[in-house]
Amino acid sequence: MAANRDRQRQAKPGKSLFGRIEPNRIGSRKRSNKKQGLSVVNGRLVSSNDVGVLLREASRTVEARKTPGGRRRAVKVTQGSTRKRAKPGPVITTTERNGNRHNKLVISTSSDVTDKLLLFNNLELGVNQESLKSVLEELSNTSIARVRVRDLPSGSATANVWLARPTAEELERVRKFFDGALVDGRTIKVSTVADSDTKLSY
Repeated sequence: MAANRDRQRQAKPGKSLFGRIEPNRIGSRKRSNKKQGLSVVNGRLVSSNDVGVLLREASRTVEARKTPGGRRRAVKVTQGSTRKRAKPGPVITTTERNGNRHNKLVISTSSDVTDKLLLFNNLELGVNQESLKSVLEELSNTSIARVRVRDLPSGSATANVWLARPTAEELERVRKFFDGALVDGRTIKVSTVADSDTKLSY
């Protein structure tokens, strides 16, 4: 009987060394993946190295944190700045003279033109901004702060021209000087516009 048990013990294969250490290897691989960094984004497990996915998730988080109050404050600031730039209109004041009330019309002739610029229309496509600036300064005998040219899909270009020292008289003088002029075979149109109006088109 003892001999039989010895033969069965010898015949039954024991667990190999590879079999004993294989589960540890699997656990080791799981731990190494964890060290690389995994994140759950929209219910999916992604690597921390997936920058695109993480950036999109961060962007959505920032958008979600925006409050309606913040948007209202931004609107209020914009409206406030618009009111500051509004032109002063006629002011009617009431005064008393010898005990009698009467209306006195007070008209303000001062106008703020610091936000005004000249808009040139129907220019040739591909006009160089610096070259145009030099030509305009030389012909009009005025100092120009900067020029911005924009090509349009219609086949023409427009140019925004900011004078260095704008006044109502200087803007009108330069406008009349170039309005209707023939530039590169094109009759251009020049108008005075507010700086805020041009920002909407760029």
